[in-house]
Amino acid sequence: MGSIPARRTRHELAMKNRPAGIQPNVIVLLVDDLGYGDCSCYGQQSWTTPNIDRLAREGIRFTDFYSTSPVCAPARVSLLTGLHSGHMPVRSLSQNFLPDEIPTIPRSLKSAGYTTACIGKYGAGKCSPKVDPLRKGFDYHYGYVLNGHAHNYFPPFLFANGLKVGLRNRPPKEDARQWDTGVGVAETKVDYSIDFIEQQALEFITECRDRPFYLHYCPTLPHANNEGGASPDGMEMDTYGDFEKTDWAPNEKGFARMVQRIDITVGRLLDKLRELGLAENTLVLFTSDNGPHNEGGHSVTRFDSSGGFQGYKRSLHEGGIRVPCVAWWPGTITPDVSSHVGYFPDVFPTLCELAGISCPCTTDGLSLVPTLRGQTGDQRLHESLYFEYLNQWAVRQGDWKYYRDDQGREFLYNLSRDRREEQDLKNQEPQIFERLKAHLSREHRCLVAFDAPSEYCPEGFLSTGQS
Repeated sequence: MGSIPARRTRHELAMKNRPAGIQPNVIVLLVDDLGYGDCSCYGQQSWTTPNIDRLAREGIRFTDFYSTSPVCAPARVSLLTGLHSGHMPVRSLSQNFLPDEIPTIPRSLKSAGYTTACIGKYGAGKCSPKVDPLRKGFDYHYGYVLNGHAHNYFPPFLFANGLKVGLRNRPPKEDARQWDTGVGVAETKVDYSIDFIEQQALEFITECRDRPFYLHYCPTLPHANNEGGASPDGMEMDTYGDFEKTDWAPNEKGFARMVQRIDITVGRLLDKLRELGLAENTLVLFTSDNGPHNEGGHSVTRFDSSGGFQGYKRSLHEGGIRVPCVAWWPGTITPDVSSHVGYFPDVFPTLCELAGISCPCTTDGLSLVPTLRGQTGDQRLHESLYFEYLNQWAVRQGDWKYYRDDQGREFLYNLSRDRREEQDLKNQEPQIFERLKAHLSREHRCLVAFDAPSEYCPEGFLSTGQS
């Protein structure tokens, strides 16, 4: 693997060391398109994920945790802002920009003395400037800013605080656009981006071991390279590893290896925290931005990636929005399996409470600190969870779920008896149906989409072009 480029500004931050046990470190490990059923602790049978299973065994495994959207950009915006998909300004992949004035987790934790970093895929808007992570409160960003670039696991460059950092991968000669956008499939594949992103994350943890830190760690696995289509380039891996000798199709080998590679990263991260003596003062929250994909030559049904639920990425059926979620914090979290119903907006108020600060805005979330500390009797519960995506709407309240599909058809399901959402009960339970449906007009606000401002780079972060 090639050398890791030197970082800029991160080590120039003037921050005081903090006493042990005060303001826990936080790592949000947000993977990309991992399905509810892709980890063995959530029922996967075709491979094992021993390190993620360890997280679940030593922490809290949530059974009813949700992303706010079935696609990446709005899901990531929701997590960072604490807003659900009826309130936030980015609700689809085509909308551009998260306004600077909306409070975010990194900006809030930074005000509380945390060093903040986004390492991996930022992906919070279609046309975000290269330095947008810095505008939103991250002290440091390394990896991908935009989603299309993030599809490419062998790109010609990654970004470090808006600066292009060259890798040894080379696009086809006829694909000159890759030098500008990074979007496409490499002809010469040398440097696997996941290795660089992982190393940067481990180095960040090491360098911040004496100060509170927030690491928004976003490897792109197991997202497909959509530009590769269903060809062998669709699920790009440097090696198929343990799956090389299976009789599976190449892209299914690639998908399985991607999940395994996530698990390897989790193991290395936990080992690093143990090595540095940080494990008992670090909350690790592991989750996925949305449900599993059916792209890049991978079939979502091949390994039951949706975990027995109907739907997958881009759907507001359970398979598209119910995601794996594990919280790990040795010495604080008592191992458990929790059926608490929560979702991405809960992360913002949770982290603010742990940092000892007030949440700076009215979020759609509720702090999960009582659940993390085993004080479940003090845990506030959502009246309902609200979801919208393009022409789909959904509301969950207790075991009941209202769903309106993109053709305007309406359904009512009881998830405790019908996890696959196959039995429509709206005629049998008209009062419940109308009660949940009423949330649509109450929770939806008219969207105000924001265009990204003119591209700019602060002094010291000027883009270098081809490198």
